Amino acid sequence: MKILLTAIGKRIQLISYLKKEFTIIGTDCLDLNPARYFVDQFYKVPAYHDESYIPSLLAICEKEAVNILIPLFEKEYPILDKHRKEFEKTGVSLLLSDASVINICNDKYRTYEFFKSHKILTPKSYLSIVEIENPKGKYIVKPRDGMGSQGVFIAKNNKELEFFSSYVPSPIIQEFIEGKEYTIDVFCDRGGRVVSCVPRERLQVRAGEVSKAITRNHKKIIKQAVDICEKLGGLGPLTLQCIEDFKGDLYWIEINPRFGGGVPLSMEAGIDYGKMIREWKEGKAVSSQINCFMADFLMLRYDEAVFLADNNQGKK
Repeated sequence: MKILLTAIGKRIQLISYLKKEFTIIGTDCLDLNPARYFVDQFYKVPAYHDESYIPSLLAICEKEAVNILIPLFEKEYPILDKHRKEFEKTGVSLLLSDASVINICNDKYRTYEFFKSHKILTPKSYLSIVEIENPKGKYIVKPRDGMGSQGVFIAKNNKELEFFSSYVPSPIIQEFIEGKEYTIDVFCDRGGRVVSCVPRERLQVRAGEVSKAITRNHKKIIKQAVDICEKLGGLGPLTLQCIEDFKGDLYWIEINPRFGGGVPLSMEAGIDYGKMIREWKEGKAVSSQINCFMADFLMLRYDEAVFLADNNQGKK
């Protein structure tokens, strides 16, 4: 079975795990990406917003007889979802939640509204300073359609709040919740049925990606995450984030319809993503792996490098 991963960048650990079960075809709009040297076949493609992007992916899928397409870049999700049937006609299944889920996840204020509508505890959020009656304390300011931790700032006082809210494009302003931060790796079968849920405590984050994390068998987080995902109705990989304050309350802040950067920890802790993906593709009910992971399992990430001779060096 063949999987096509888009925007592979440096997702080398994810590729390595999936290669244990599948042939991996990788695409990216940049030639200089390290992950291309770890996939079975690499293709450079146009940027996601280029009109030739979808035709390029369809051509690759046909040439390589791809079975499953798993996108890794949030900006392309709405476009791929619109063309889902075109991929299905070629025998390619798109492992991605539908437009109703994507629209909630890709817009942080809509995510906030989703949480509020289902009475899920979440930090108070605003689209403008003028909405805050009496600003005090710390606030998080970030792009409403941002990805990862890019463009995220902590405003420690009103002066910083005014600056960052004008500096960040299309900002969302959230009250700052102090406590332990968790990322939760979830996999959903059809109909939003959760078949895997692994909380990871974020011990250290570097350049927006987790560098130190540990799995936790946190029953309260698992229960709430399952409830959230089933209300949302997602498909395939979802990544949630929450903060546990010092009183033990859980504040839910984000949902992303993709593999998180730290998902290799959940894989190494015992979650068999290959089996879940294969069963989903075959139309079977995906076997539940809830509570089938090793708790208190630590991940310490480090950098590696790919070294290449530049044959064009010095040429004009």
